Amino acid sequence: MTARSKNNPPCPSDHCIPRCEIAEFDCEVRRFDSISAIQAVFSLGRHPAAYFQLWSPSIMKAPVIRRIDLKVPGHSFRYVVEGAGLIQLFLDGRKDEAIYHRHYGHWSEAGARERSRHPAENCDWKTLAKLSGRIQRRIRNRLSVAKIFGRPILPQAYRAVQHVAGLLYSGVTHHADSKAIVRVGSAPS
Repeated sequence: MTARSKNNPPCPSDHCIPRCEIAEFDCEVRRFDSISAIQAVFSLGRHPAAYFQLWSPSIMKAPVIRRIDLKVPGHSFRYVVEGAGLIQLFLDGRKDEAIYHRHYGHWSEAGARERSRHPAENCDWKTLAKLSGRIQRRIRNRLSVAKIFGRPILPQAYRAVQHVAGLLYSGVTHHADSKAIVRVGSAPS
């Protein structure tokens, strides 16, 4: 993690345990080690989006963290978290009463060798595949409370859909009464 100065204040609710890293405008990179730590900071209604870089020391050494200066009105800098063996979890928030894009993914070894700016040989690709599968199963089988066309819906998104928001999927906005949204298990709503 980079050093702080008076010009680079820490963001609220900092956690300094490595595993999940996020960089926002005008804030230092923040690290989280649990889902509950992330939920304590990020809420669907309070943040337009959350873009996480998941990292494990069993896959690769520490990710590269670069500061970039911005030419965005009202903001001066942000950090990027990079590495061939990172897993991306992107959760877009609500916009125009719809919940948008979500993404979970990572490089394959072949893709990283072809397109990554970071060395692919520094990653344990078998461990990445195994860990990624465990995370995906946890999201699908333990964290999701509903599904839309087989894709998991997390609790905050499900609650938002039940109250007012729609869930955008393949260009169609689905609301609480949509037959495409199916509750799973006995998870609380």
